[in-house]
Amino acid sequence: MLLEKWGQIINQLFVGLGVMLAVVFLLSKAKLFRSVMLRSKISSTEKGAVAVFFGIVGILGTYVGVPTEDGFANTRAVGVIVAGLVSGKIAGTGAGLIAGVHRYYLGGFSALGSAVATILEGLVAGMFKSRLPAEKEKWPYALAIGLLLEGLHMGILVLFDRPFEQAVQFVTSISVPMLIMNPVGVAALIAVMETVFREQEYIEGSAARLALQIASDTIVFLRKGLNRQSAEQTARIIHAKVKNLAAVAVANRIEVLCFVGIGIDHHGTNILTKSTTHTIATGEYTLAQTREQIGCFRQDCPLGSKVVAPLKDRDEVIGALIIYKLEENSITPFEFELVKGLAQLISTQIEVSKNETQAALLAQAEIKALQAQINPHFLFNALNTIVHYCRTQPDTARELLLHLGNYYRNNLSVPDTLITIDKEIQHINDYVKIEAARFEGKLQVSYNIPEDCKCTIPPLILQPIVENAVKHGLYPKKDGGKVAISGCRQEGKVVLVVEDDGVGMEASQIEEVLKPDPKRQNIGLSNVNERLKCIYGKEFGVLIESRIGEGTRVIISLPSEGGNDHA
Repeated sequence: MLLEKWGQIINQLFVGLGVMLAVVFLLSKAKLFRSVMLRSKISSTEKGAVAVFFGIVGILGTYVGVPTEDGFANTRAVGVIVAGLVSGKIAGTGAGLIAGVHRYYLGGFSALGSAVATILEGLVAGMFKSRLPAEKEKWPYALAIGLLLEGLHMGILVLFDRPFEQAVQFVTSISVPMLIMNPVGVAALIAVMETVFREQEYIEGSAARLALQIASDTIVFLRKGLNRQSAEQTARIIHAKVKNLAAVAVANRIEVLCFVGIGIDHHGTNILTKSTTHTIATGEYTLAQTREQIGCFRQDCPLGSKVVAPLKDRDEVIGALIIYKLEENSITPFEFELVKGLAQLISTQIEVSKNETQAALLAQAEIKALQAQINPHFLFNALNTIVHYCRTQPDTARELLLHLGNYYRNNLSVPDTLITIDKEIQHINDYVKIEAARFEGKLQVSYNIPEDCKCTIPPLILQPIVENAVKHGLYPKKDGGKVAISGCRQEGKVVLVVEDDGVGMEASQIEEVLKPDPKRQNIGLSNVNERLKCIYGKEFGVLIESRIGEGTRVIISLPSEGGNDHA
């Protein structure tokens, strides 16, 4: 009899979860929802909005629940737990209060216990947020946390609801279905959130790669600044490179400098539309998804949607980059991110157009190799840093441009043969100079490699390890720290060591970072380890020593004959 009742409750909860997932999935496509969910740090107001949203999801879970003789078997906790896991204690507790107070005012035997349990589940889920792994799929952890918190839920019902015998009977009737379905619901909602993140990462990565390819092609024209000739060449390249665009235009503050594509008969008459004027006046990106929003003076204009991105010289808006499509509501997130990236790159090119070093930075680079090796965000961050120094320290900006050019040149044309350790150190130095400029005072790097250790090594062996130490070891610390690169000879081997005094990691993390993963596209520690073993044999490779709060030591062993004659 009890098994049959559990089966009925599970079936009905499954239907309720389906409704909840459908609502969240549809809202995940909304621009406002995505903009909040995709940021690692959100304001108190936004946390409040998240709490309200998931509190309402929790209320929905109450209403799609299954009434029993003593209360409800429900999915209320699903939204509350997800609020905590996604946005932290404030959002989780807020969502718990909203859904819990609502449940209390519905009344009934289990009202108090259910309300208290809901609030505590949101709070505890928020406490787990910082403990979730940053780069792994989170839904398995969410499943385990959901199971733990639903167990807590059942315990609170027994403790708070009276009479005790009735509470035990109630928990017995609902515990198994809720312990099964609610953790599954939490995992499913977290999986939906992860899908949003993955989609955005793919969109940004694809847009960044295409933006870099276009930037490589346009650098030769933009070296002389923004004028009719450079604007037309740039617009033609963008129009040719980006699929399904109806037109591309570049404007200065007064007029349209060039227009390429459909609508040239009237958009090419140098008159700025109201949406373009708005962007130039405010410096904000403008997305016009209808003909009315475009603001064209021609009623029969064939263009249906467009994106306008500001072009800047220092902090001053000097013009705009505009792309058009024929259909209304047809601008995709990819195209929006692409225009943002292009506008940023073009602005940077214009701002440093007088520096001859900029030509070496992009014109000579094989941008297409970035797909497998370069994080596009690094380039954008570096360019922003250089823009900052252009205003205050032009000499430093020129030096950083040289370092950035060298850094990309080394990454984009990785030789198949061994390189000298001095060349690898130079590559590390280019990277360090850029990062030190971005985070002034937080990063110190020292080198101590004796002459008898200066052998030849495979390319991109030390640099990824230093990058890993900086990004994951030092930046999480408020005061930054140091990276020491050293070498010595031991028992017929050359031993190279990269040591940092960063946050460190646990033994389980060490195993994970060295585990081969074909899905990874960056050059990480596992890649370095596998390449060394492949070249020199299984007895060589990477050894990691680390303690939480004390730092990490990465040791590379190489055969002494691996190029010693080149020392």
